[in-house]
Amino acid sequence: MALLFGRKSRSVRRRVNQDAWMSLEGDFAARKCTVVDISENGAKLKIEDPQFIRPQFRLKFSRTDHGRRCKVAWRKGLLLGVEFL
Repeated sequence: MALLFGRKSRSVRRRVNQDAWMSLEGDFAARKCTVVDISENGAKLKIEDPQFIRPQFRLKFSRTDHGRRCKVAWRKGLLLGVEFL
C-alpha cells in the first residue's frame, strides 16, 4: 500500500458477487460464501454460516481450487472482511 498524505491508500476493490467456498486447513469440509468485492490484498465476503468461521481459512473459487490463505480482518453480521496471506 502506498502512503498518501500520511495515510495508507487501499488497493482498488472490484465488485464481483461470485460464489466461493471457505475451507479449513486439513479439513475436507467447505462452506459456500459469496465474494462481494475483492482487491489484491483481501476481500469482503457474505457468509451463510457464522459458526464455521475461524481466524484463518482458505478461500476457494471452485471446489477443486487450492485456494488462497486468508485471515479475518473484521466481522459485521453476515459480512466478513479478509486479508490474503
